[in-house]
Amino acid sequence: WKDGSRRNVTEAPKPYHHGDLFDALARVAEELVRETGIHGFSLRECARRAGVAHSAPAHHFGDVTGLLSEVAARGFERLTARMQAHRAGAEGPEALERIARGYVDFALSDPVVFVLMFHSDRVDRGNPRCQRAGDAAFGELVAAVSSARSGAGRDNEVLRFAWAAIHGIAMLLVDGPLMPAGGNRRGGAIELAEGTIRRIVHSVTSYAEDRG
Repeated sequence: WKDGSRRNVTEAPKPYHHGDLFDALARVAEELVRETGIHGFSLRECARRAGVAHSAPAHHFGDVTGLLSEVAARGFERLTARMQAHRAGAEGPEALERIARGYVDFALSDPVVFVLMFHSDRVDRGNPRCQRAGDAAFGELVAAVSSARSGAGRDNEVLRFAWAAIHGIAMLLVDGPLMPAGGNRRGGAIELAEGTIRRIVHSVTSYAEDRG
């Protein structure tokens, strides 16, 4: 405890209502996966930190994959909210530029959960809740690309390019090769990504002309 106080080890954990335990376990799991990493995560430790029986996480989520899929789903929901906040009603190429900034900003603010969402084999891609949350996040990119292209119909090739480019710059910053050393690393990283994001937006908006 940072304040130097000592915890009363005989104090019983506060009981949860049935509906609250699902949320409590998911929140504890989020914090634990950030602390231990994806492969260091365990249901037993999650239950211990939540102050519940070791069987409780399995009862609500089935297994580690079920619980981490819920963590990933919540990550996608926060990613959607972050992109929406960055877009803030912008239209045209600016909409895509802002969405891309929001995507990169989220990745840098919660890198372990970001990697879990997209790159972990401990998440069930077929989990309905995770799928819905992921589809909603992808929908923000689809809408922004359409706006940047003046409402042109959906072009999957353009979408793949935009997503690959934006996700690629985010991962290069998360993994470290492009992360600036020292100072405000998150702020510096976003600034570093700005030029790349503008080039991505330019490529998306000029794609139809180049194709012709």
